[in-house]
Amino acid sequence: MTETARDRGKRWVKLGQFRELNVLVAFFLLCLFFYWRRPDIFVKPANLAVIMRFIATFGMLAIGEVLIIITGGIDLSVGSMLAFTGVITAWMMLKGVGPIPPIDIVPAILITLVIGALIGLWHGLFVTKLGIPPFIITLGTYLIARGVAANITRGYPQVFDSGHPFLILGQGDLAAVLNLKGEGGALGAIPISFLILLGIAGLVSLILNHTPLGYRIYAVGGNIEAARLSGVNVDRVRIFCYATSGFLAALTGVILASRLGQGTPVVGAAYELWAIAAAVIGGTSLLGGEGTVLGAILGAAIMGVMQNGMVVMNISSYAQDVILGSVLVVAVVYDTMRRGGRFDFWKKWFSSQA
Repeated sequence: MTETARDRGKRWVKLGQFRELNVLVAFFLLCLFFYWRRPDIFVKPANLAVIMRFIATFGMLAIGEVLIIITGGIDLSVGSMLAFTGVITAWMMLKGVGPIPPIDIVPAILITLVIGALIGLWHGLFVTKLGIPPFIITLGTYLIARGVAANITRGYPQVFDSGHPFLILGQGDLAAVLNLKGEGGALGAIPISFLILLGIAGLVSLILNHTPLGYRIYAVGGNIEAARLSGVNVDRVRIFCYATSGFLAALTGVILASRLGQGTPVVGAAYELWAIAAAVIGGTSLLGGEGTVLGAILGAAIMGVMQNGMVVMNISSYAQDVILGSVLVVAVVYDTMRRGGRFDFWKKWFSSQA
């Protein structure tokens, strides 16, 4: 059947309404630029694996931030939570808890994830039941968690032996899982942590887009009073988002401890800012009510490609901070203008093709 001009026009309009299109285009342009500058390094499987591990780390943190920011909150504790949960995991596996001897890998991970979710639950209760601003309570945890981690270890990292099976979680890839023995090429270089990110992203996206809970999360962010009057249990929705963010921060801490081969209280500095930046670059509005999982992952991907590309181009770390900070400012300005309907290039262009 021949496609009519009207059908083509509808297809163009539908493509123009794809909310992450701007971010996706920016991501591909960045990839093309860094490939053009360093084709000998950028697309090598080892380098792509480095980028994917970066995306996995900040993508999971950004997904938690997206849930909270949609409801009008913020979580400044995820960087310190990452360090704290990494230390807890390593401590339980290597030293045990009090009189209890060292714990096996799976129980230690599960206990750590529960601890992360409970800390997120604690945030949610303070925000909803006591009316404490999210900025304050999560800032308090930001200081407490890192301090507790440093006190537990006395500042010394808890190091795993090189052959410890726990390390496969953060250092392993698809080739190791499928026993490809170096024959997997670029596909085999996909890190396990990236596969975990995809699973988490699919689950959270399903919740946001296809369940009543997801509709309530957006409703709370859009207008909290209207949501309450329409029968939404606002407190329960917000507590769920904070608990999920705590769970994802703990999961990221476990994976990063495995990747580094140690639990250390100094890791995760400023990671909360990177996570928030990834969410904002991906289209999540700091005013609440708007954001997607795909946008968060694309935001993390843009930051991962930028950081990796600047490293392979030998740009100094000081200049990297300036560039990444500038990108965040541009993203916030763009978000503000887009919400005002003044900066929507693609929608106008695609509508003109109809």
